[in-house]
Amino acid sequence: MHKLLTISAAAALLLAASADGATATSYSGKTKGGNTIRFELSGGKLSRINTGVPTSCVETSGSGQTAAGAELFQPPGAFALGKTVKARALQPAAMNQGIKATKNYTVTTSGKAGGTISGRLAVNFSYLRPGIDIYHSYIYVCNGTTSFTAKPR
Repeated sequence: MHKLLTISAAAALLLAASADGATATSYSGKTKGGNTIRFELSGGKLSRINTGVPTSCVETSGSGQTAAGAELFQPPGAFALGKTVKARALQPAAMNQGIKATKNYTVTTSGKAGGTISGRLAVNFSYLRPGIDIYHSYIYVCNGTTSFTAKPR
């Protein structure tokens, strides 16, 4: 009897938690550069952010080499609406030919659930482009930023 009561109580708690939990709303919009941005909003937090950010990379040893393009912006975790939140992840970097780099993300958002959400996205990372020896290798420092607006889908 005690086990049955415990299982019933656990099931009731699980049902109550799912009823009180916010359902995720999908959002879609555009960045300043024209890329599509998608994310989910649940419980006042954005998650599963997916877009591209225009990024430029500068080589640091004085060779004058630069690179520019779009970098994937897919930060891990959830970001509170109306705040600036940072995250870090070891992920493939498009600017580094898909080789992993530690990306530092900053997400700043404003708006209200159910309405338009806007914000600013920033990513920075560095990578080594190996050469024939240590003297012919290049270290690149990369930075990308954009702003966005999105509405519920």
